[in-house]
Amino acid sequence: MKKILILSLIFCSMWGLQAQTSKTSSSKSPAKAVYTGTGAEIQFDKPTVDFGTLKVGDVKVVTITFTNIGKKPLILDDVISSCDCTTVDWGKQPVMPGKQGTIKATYTAKNKGLISKRITVLSNANTDRVILQLKGEVL
Repeated sequence: MKKILILSLIFCSMWGLQAQTSKTSSSKSPAKAVYTGTGAEIQFDKPTVDFGTLKVGDVKVVTITFTNIGKKPLILDDVISSCDCTTVDWGKQPVMPGKQGTIKATYTAKNKGLISKRITVLSNANTDRVILQLKGEVL
């Protein structure tokens, strides 16, 4: 009886190991997931805008140009200013591959000192969040 029990345990163990080995060897190694994005890509001519020297009360309007260097239409979801002293306006239409779009930023100098503001551009591009810098000095 002991011999049958021992032989059964050995048989079951070997059968289990064989099943595990064949399952492992027949399955392919898992492929790494690669994010390819939407195919749209945004590129700015100048990611930093220098206002130079302004006086309190001055209003400076700049047009920031970007290009869709991707292969699919680019859509700006939102453009957010870091303060209430800067307003932004942008086209809501898709920018086709190879074409340019613009963002209009209006800065009102309210206080003396160095200007260091941000504009965050959210889009459907592979680089979906771009931060633009606004700098200068108010005298």
